[in-house]
Amino acid sequence: SLLEKAVVKIITFLGSGSAFNPLLGNTSAYFVRNNKFFLIDAGETVFTKLYEMKLLEQYNDIYIIITHTHADHVGSLSSIISYSYFVLGKKVKIIHPEKSLIKLLEMMGITSDAYEMLTDEINLIGDVRIEAVSVKHADDIRCYGYVLDFSDERIYYSGDSYEIPSMIVKDFFAGKIQTIYQDTTEFSSDHLSHCPLSTLENVFPIEKRKDIYCMHFSNDFLKKIEEKGFKYVQVKNISAN
Repeated sequence: SLLEKAVVKIITFLGSGSAFNPLLGNTSAYFVRNNKFFLIDAGETVFTKLYEMKLLEQYNDIYIIITHTHADHVGSLSSIISYSYFVLGKKVKIIHPEKSLIKLLEMMGITSDAYEMLTDEINLIGDVRIEAVSVKHADDIRCYGYVLDFSDERIYYSGDSYEIPSMIVKDFFAGKIQTIYQDTTEFSSDHLSHCPLSTLENVFPIEKRKDIYCMHFSNDFLKKIEEKGFKYVQVKNISAN
């Protein structure tokens, strides 16, 4: 339906903060397609938000897309899996290219029969194509952004990354990607792990910036983001009632 298409074009954010800004909630988002629930990242604050909003109860098919294994992106993953499996009787499916996540969950006491692991670089789930894209964030950990292709819209979700891969930029300028959600920091430094706002300014001309949403904030520089012509993600506090 037209209504469903309109809803699908928006991914809803549960939090917009960085690891050291927990009051904004760990950066995480979700979308629903054909009654399937898709969560992007599961940091320390995420399970509480899902529980409050009763989102896990509402859907039988639950997919969790993981960008990387820093705690502000996987800190409550084991709780989500356990709660879904033991309380709700649902086996969630985890999307992440690295099998090291299995070992991490094992160390947290999560056995492989409690969830399903999807490690392919590209997963087609219903009419959603989910493609992992290797990104640069930290030297000691593999990190991924994701292209989410809904057939009527393609978006790029960066995860934590200090640059946007050239192919993503190319596809965006060619109109093949409509919206970018990018990890953004206010200032540049010699040891980058997040994307400086100045980098985005250098890559994207003013007329393209309205389709780029900054996220993962360590501090409040939202006014500056707006002044430069970019957007920023906003967290919707949806009541469970």
